Amino acid sequence: MKEQNRKNKFLFCKLTLLALFILLFSDIQAMPFVLKSVDGSWLPMIAQSWVAKNGGVLVKIADGINPKALREEMNSKIRDLNVEILGKDLFFPTTTPDSLFEMLKNIDIDVSEITTKRQNTYENSDIFVKKSSESTVPKEEVIEAIVENSFYDELNKKVVVSIKIQQRAKNGAFTKLNGKYRIEHTYRIKDGIIDPLDAENMAFVPLIMLKKGNKISFVPTKLDSRVLTIMPDFKIK
Repeated sequence: MKEQNRKNKFLFCKLTLLALFILLFSDIQAMPFVLKSVDGSWLPMIAQSWVAKNGGVLVKIADGINPKALREEMNSKIRDLNVEILGKDLFFPTTTPDSLFEMLKNIDIDVSEITTKRQNTYENSDIFVKKSSESTVPKEEVIEAIVENSFYDELNKKVVVSIKIQQRAKNGAFTKLNGKYRIEHTYRIKDGIIDPLDAENMAFVPLIMLKKGNKISFVPTKLDSRVLTIMPDFKIK
């Protein structure tokens, strides 16, 4: 039981960090409203918390989300979805959490269209590295690849991404790289969870969200057999 609780705590922290990073810093443009864990419980993403109330579901959404824009985005994907705005929260009448989230679980929301203005406290925080849009890496050293598979190795606390290079670097130390490789990054752990105060952790959190078919542009820093270590100035499409 203690081991399962530790895993749930780790996963919750990972998802919370991921949601925060995507909303404020990442080039990733879509994220789910909620996620369903392997044990059937619902995990927060855009929906941070919820409660059954007055015959419906009252949902508190993540900071930085515009509730009106979110409702419009959801209605564009699911017609006749009944959503009311109560302050900064959303209310879904005549439903239950399970029924609502089963309907929404596979819907990715375009967060680039629904986020409010970024907060200066996050923009200026020292715990975050510079955003990839500010990269000073020469374009000639960038490699472009497509994701074939990705998973989180909980035992070794690292993300493993299988890629196939589509465009080789034109300059630098890795111009000969071509074909299939793996990108691996190990996260620093504190008290059994990903350390949210570690800048490198925050820089590489978006790797956890990679899915088959995503494109990633990056610059390697190290090659060990077929395993690549990359710079934090990567971009995901």
